[in-house]
Amino acid sequence: MAKFFIYIVIIFIGIQFITIDAKEHIQSNPQDEIIVNSEIKTILKRSCYDCHSNSSTIPWYGDIEPSSWLVRSHINDGRKILNFSEFRKYDTEKQKDLFDRIEDSVVIRMPLASYVWLHNDASLSQEDKVKLKEWSRSEYKAI
Repeated sequence: MAKFFIYIVIIFIGIQFITIDAKEHIQSNPQDEIIVNSEIKTILKRSCYDCHSNSSTIPWYGDIEPSSWLVRSHINDGRKILNFSEFRKYDTEKQKDLFDRIEDSVVIRMPLASYVWLHNDASLSQEDKVKLKEWSRSEYKAI
């Protein structure tokens, strides 16, 4: 049993050197960031920006392998789908598609339950969801 424990410790220490790259803060051009009113911006920053912007906050467990693999993978995947820090770089068709998807996402799956489990403040209230849906719908129509 002692050898098994030693092997586990060695493996755990060894995997600390295997990392997935996700930068917490990527230098962004403020001119590329989405323009929203302060109320929507507050909701987005609280519930979406950690995975969907260039200003992610990596929690303490995000620097410990193997949990960091999941955290950084979510950030990388989230930025590929939608990055509010670079929103104005998208062409109008992409922006329109994203506004359409935002409306569905806040109802169905966002923020992810696994994220909310560790970040209670990121949970979207029904009022937040209504505001985001109305905002995304009006932006979609405005394009």
